[in-house]
Amino acid sequence: MMLNASRPMEAVGTTCTDGNAKVAVVDDDPRIRRLLEDELVDLGHAPTCYSNAFDLLKELDINPPAIVLLDLLMPQMDGIECLRRMRNSGFEGPVIIFTALSDNEKRREADLEGATEYILKPDLFEHLELIISRYL
Repeated sequence: MMLNASRPMEAVGTTCTDGNAKVAVVDDDPRIRRLLEDELVDLGHAPTCYSNAFDLLKELDINPPAIVLLDLLMPQMDGIECLRRMRNSGFEGPVIIFTALSDNEKRREADLEGATEYILKPDLFEHLELIISRYL
């Protein structure tokens, strides 16, 4: 998939498309956010994109998503800590942890904190439609 160079990267914590935000995407890499945004829009969803976990957590009570796609490795707060805080705040929706890191210890930690799925980034893109339809 080619990125549309004429479109600027979305602002942090803004709805990437019109409509109700149902899918939250949290990743510090703007390229991954853009690719996920494009794929989700193509699937008919309205993602809200965040460049860090703090911004998602600020909006969680105000505008809770139906599902969260959460990167594991991010600066300042990783996906496991974000997931822990989400569950402690009462968020019960599905949280899909995605990563480029194939690490069984991190997978176990994510499971213990309540991750719905733990998936490698290439598999996330390949199976995104199935994953989203499973939980929405």
